[in-house]
Amino acid sequence: MLTKEEQDKLTPDTVLELLKEGNRRFVSGTLTIRDHSQQIRDATSGQYPKAIILSCVDSRVPVEDVFDRGIGDLFVARVAGNFENTAILGSMEFACKVSGSKLVLVLGHEYCGAVKGAIDNVELGNITPMLKNIRPAIEHFTEYEGDKTSKNEEFVHMVAEQSVRGTIKDI
Repeated sequence: MLTKEEQDKLTPDTVLELLKEGNRRFVSGTLTIRDHSQQIRDATSGQYPKAIILSCVDSRVPVEDVFDRGIGDLFVARVAGNFENTAILGSMEFACKVSGSKLVLVLGHEYCGAVKGAIDNVELGNITPMLKNIRPAIEHFTEYEGDKTSKNEEFVHMVAEQSVRGTIKDI
C-alpha cells in the first residue's frame, strides 16, 4: 500500500514504467504472490492508487493481474468497449483530482466482443446505444477494402486500436 507521501512523489512516466514492468511479469508468468486478505486490511486507513485504468468488462482481462498490481494500487473503470462517458469521466476526475492518481490509461484488448458487436451492428436493448460509442472507430476505416465483419481479425484489431485512440482523444 502506498502512502500519500509516496504517491505524491510519483510521476506519470514512473507509473507507466511500473505498469509496463508488471505487464512483462504477467506475460512471462512470474506474477507477484500477494496476500489479498492482508492487503485489504492494510487499505482500511486510505487509498492512494498510482493510476486509473479504463478497461473493457471482458472477464478475460483481469486488469490488476495484467499489470501485476495489488489491492489499492489502481482504480479500474470498466465498460464494454472501454469508451468514456460522464460516469467514467467523473470517476477519472475523482481518481486524479481527489485521490491523486498520476496516470490515466485506456486499455484495449484483442477479440473484444463489444468491438465485434459494433462492427456487426448488434441490436439489443441497451447494447444498441452503448455500441454507438464504438462506431466512430469503425467509420474511421472507410477506405479499408477488406472484410468489414467481426470474422476478420485484422479489421477487429484495427477498430479496437482506433477505438482506444478515440477514447483517449475524447478524454
